[in-house]
Amino acid sequence: MVTLDVRHKVKDFAHWKQVFDGAAEARRAAGELACRIYLRHGSEDDVLVSMDWESLQRAQAFLASPELMAGMQAAGVREMPQITILRRVDQYTP
Repeated sequence: MVTLDVRHKVKDFAHWKQVFDGAAEARRAAGELACRIYLRHGSEDDVLVSMDWESLQRAQAFLASPELMAGMQAAGVREMPQITILRRVDQYTP
């Protein structure tokens, strides 16, 4: 499993969220296992999406897909995202 952290600014968060939610099934079919959405504190347009993927290969295929670029444009993403690919090395649970 790998995690993608994707950060970008959006024109309208409510519209972006509607488009993002509408693509949930396509992301799951592409290998997404779970996702979390964050807004930078004090901001309504600076979004961080953290997504867990089945494998690095499936995550990279998703990132290279033309559907992703079209979806970001339709959702009102204002700039190219900053993407970080992470692998978990440890986890602490209280």
